[in-house]
Amino acid sequence: MDSNAKIAEISIEPETGNVKHIALFGNNLRFKCQRCATFCCKLGGPRLSSKDVEHLKKAGLTRAEFLDATNGCLKNMVSGSCVFLKFDSQKQFYECTVYPYRPALCRLYPFHIEKTSSDRFVLKLLPCKGINRRLGAIIDERFLIDNVLGLLLDLRALK
Repeated sequence: MDSNAKIAEISIEPETGNVKHIALFGNNLRFKCQRCATFCCKLGGPRLSSKDVEHLKKAGLTRAEFLDATNGCLKNMVSGSCVFLKFDSQKQFYECTVYPYRPALCRLYPFHIEKTSSDRFVLKLLPCKGINRRLGAIIDERFLIDNVLGLLLDLRALK
């Protein structure tokens, strides 16, 4: 699937955040994280909202440990990977050391949201090896409500 193609359009009530309408454009798309960190965690840290900062502080971290003060993004290692990305050699996959506290944009990956008006958002897919995995969850209205809507509302503060 073309990574620039829209897979859904979501309309919400701006004041309440309630869903007005979801239109799906992708047929039987599935997603299951492969824990490869190929695209998501190795391409530089995302911009952090104030909610993200507070959430990471709940993990017992100080701002200096995770926030790049020059651009408001999550710090990166010299390699460009996220500062919280670690490879587990026994399990043979990557792990996020702050997974329960990770920023909204990290939780949202591989989905990209573009705001098209005050109450409309287009959902697109970013490059990811977890798209269309046989055992993945079907990306349907329920999936979007459970996994994307809350993050979309959190991210409105970044726009």
